Amino acid sequence: MFYKNSFIIFITFFLIRAAVSSAQTTSVIKGSVTKINGGVLENVLLTLSTSTSKKLLEAETGSDGSFKFEGVLPGKYDLKAELNGYKPAEKKNITAFGSDTLTIDLLMDDETYTTEEIDVVSERFRQAQNDMRTSLLNLSPKTTRVIPGVGEDVLRSLQTLPGVSAPNDFSSQLIVRGSGPDQNLIVMDNIEIFNPYRLYGVFSMFNPETLQDITLITGGFPSRYGDRLSAVLDVSNSEGNKQKYFTGQTNINIANANLVFSGKMPFRNVPGSWIVSTRRSYYDLILGPFAKNAGLIDESASFPSFEDVQAKITFGPFKDHKFVLNGIYSRDGVNIIPGNSKELSDSITVKDQSANDVLGISWHYAPNTRFLSKTTLSWYRNKGDAQFGGELLDPVLDREIYTPEVRDSLRALGLFLGIGFKSQYIFRKFSLVNNTIFLSDDHKTEIGGGIDLLKTDLEFKLDLDERLKAIFQSNPNFNAISEGFIEGKDYLRGNLYAQDRLKLSEILFVQIGTRFDYFAINNKVYLSPRLNLSYAIDKITTVRAGTGLYYQSPGYEKLFDAQVFYDLSKETASRLDAERSIHYVLGLERWFTNEVFGRFETYYKDFSNLIVQQKLTGYRYEFYPNDPNNYDPNYLRDPDNWTRSSTKLPYDSLTSIPINGAKGYSYGFELYLEKKALNPNTKLTGWVSYSFSVANRDREGIITPFRYDQRHSLNIVANYKLLRWLEIGARFNYSSNFPVTVPVGVKPRVVGDSLAVLPILNIVQFDFDFGGQSNLFASKKPVYHRLDIRATAYTQFWGIDWGFYLDVINVYNRQNVIGYDFYIDYNLQVKQKVIGQFPILPTIGINARF
Repeated sequence: MFYKNSFIIFITFFLIRAAVSSAQTTSVIKGSVTKINGGVLENVLLTLSTSTSKKLLEAETGSDGSFKFEGVLPGKYDLKAELNGYKPAEKKNITAFGSDTLTIDLLMDDETYTTEEIDVVSERFRQAQNDMRTSLLNLSPKTTRVIPGVGEDVLRSLQTLPGVSAPNDFSSQLIVRGSGPDQNLIVMDNIEIFNPYRLYGVFSMFNPETLQDITLITGGFPSRYGDRLSAVLDVSNSEGNKQKYFTGQTNINIANANLVFSGKMPFRNVPGSWIVSTRRSYYDLILGPFAKNAGLIDESASFPSFEDVQAKITFGPFKDHKFVLNGIYSRDGVNIIPGNSKELSDSITVKDQSANDVLGISWHYAPNTRFLSKTTLSWYRNKGDAQFGGELLDPVLDREIYTPEVRDSLRALGLFLGIGFKSQYIFRKFSLVNNTIFLSDDHKTEIGGGIDLLKTDLEFKLDLDERLKAIFQSNPNFNAISEGFIEGKDYLRGNLYAQDRLKLSEILFVQIGTRFDYFAINNKVYLSPRLNLSYAIDKITTVRAGTGLYYQSPGYEKLFDAQVFYDLSKETASRLDAERSIHYVLGLERWFTNEVFGRFETYYKDFSNLIVQQKLTGYRYEFYPNDPNNYDPNYLRDPDNWTRSSTKLPYDSLTSIPINGAKGYSYGFELYLEKKALNPNTKLTGWVSYSFSVANRDREGIITPFRYDQRHSLNIVANYKLLRWLEIGARFNYSSNFPVTVPVGVKPRVVGDSLAVLPILNIVQFDFDFGGQSNLFASKKPVYHRLDIRATAYTQFWGIDWGFYLDVINVYNRQNVIGYDFYIDYNLQVKQKVIGQFPILPTIGINARF
């Protein structure tokens, strides 16, 4: 009996244990894949195999670099990570005991390349054939640091790509396919940025030493992005080094210094990393003392300068979660007070201080490799305080021919005109944004939305001499501006979007999306459908097409880039509609070899409901010479030889009231050929791009060129590894220039209802006659061309990697034209002097990584 009962107990125990074991004998293996110098890697193929090299499971990392294997049976395994363009990473002899969760973090080095066949061209550089984004331009941060002539600036680097240009040498703003800078959306780490410039646009806020990814979409962008008409720049900052507690690097040149420090979390059992960077220019420290010693500026004045601090702290991953903190503190300004020995005729005081601050926290949730959700809460502030005042020599005079003694006499004659301007502004934005991605065998579905609370306070006062007002009113290159304005406005923006990528076959993909926007500033809602297609002719040839509807709301935050003022008080804003555009894009790209990539793309953008300043019909007297055939300057200067019209005559007068009063279009095509680095020993890299573009605007049936209409642009960028330790680079740009409005003659100045006459001399004053609407932007500036070169020498000592470089802008000192200084000579003829852009400008610098 004992044996029988023992047998029953044994069998029962065995069955219970077997049942428990069968429910708990599988393990979970998860982790993340990152670059060795920081930054996550997505689309990495993870293979879990036994010691006999038999593949059991495969997975891919998501956009946050994470992966997960579930249902892993007890045993020993090898884990391998592969991504073309990176050295494979392995972890051997991983023991799974069952009922446990193992976390494995892998590092991949991007310095070794193993790709040999065209059909597996490096995914690091290649846009996947099922990625239907048209007009996608991706620039590695490393590339931005070696392009000659761009000052290691991200936005200036993008100006070397097809369809992208700059307003002038002094600006880092982006002109994209015949659109203005205000029509570009700029996003950093899922936070929209309004004014990403330093030193009045000379530099951008993006630090190339800390960026992980730079993506520019010049047309047909997906429904995730909105409230802009033309293009999207989306950049993300790198995470800190996850292997060392402290690493650093510095870049110092004659213009500014850049310091970057990073490392892993110093707390035990707290995964994550940190990275902090700081930059400062020192024009004020180097050029300021020279200007003060020369008496050009007052001792209390300061030259333009900027400083910023940026930080990113990552906590995690904790199981399926990760948290990221972002922060930016930035200040720039100028304080110029003319000195007593200043030889120029004008005497202008400039005081300007501005700030850009960002704070954001993101939560990333990825329970498996087929689901990712990112939620970002952010605060953004852009503020400024400016004062501008003094006196100007009458703009129609040639100010360079007068000595200081003569200028005192000109002041007595009333030829110096007073001007004063004060302004204060604060733009604040509180945002909550979510993006969620679902993956299945044939679909990639993305949904999301966001809400923004914008708080804008704007105040300014303009004090102009009446004669200066008359000059501005007669010049079509000047927009209208109120003499005084105070406005505080709070309004909401809300959006929801959804898009789905559908795999129709192995070679055909379609993405359908739509976006819903609500703009409280005009209390209207908008629906924006988007459609993209991708067709893989073969593994190395892809056709992409896209179209979509895009809207842009009115807002004070957009006025900085637009360089125009609108009164957006409640009454006027409520009557406005959002600006609208429709994109049509078609492109073909092909990999000719492992290293050579080419693309042809054509586009058409239709613009409507464009916001412009309202024209009102004003009435004023006109003056006519008694003898219209007498052109003798002495005759025309005599006030008695002019007769006033019997009645006031109508004329167009611009106001600061906004209306949807214009439309337009831009179209063109682009060619792009690039040679990439296949391995670290690649000698020659670079690209050639050519863009043809036409951009026009239509107001009241009169078609004129857009102010940024640039028909042709050729860019050649090359970098050659001359020796193991020495690289040389060159960048050449040849472009047709932008249109300009030039005077067609002169006309007598009218102030109020009277002819403007100089006292004492009793002679008529004259202004430029810019003609009618048909003369607006009817002329072109001369073609632009410039060659920049750079040489970099690398070495190592004291355990530090060093780079010493020489960068020369405009090597052959070409005088490219930014504009003209027009004046009226003694014979009442209009003359012009060229206002040039960058002359030859050498820069030396040092880069150190430790």
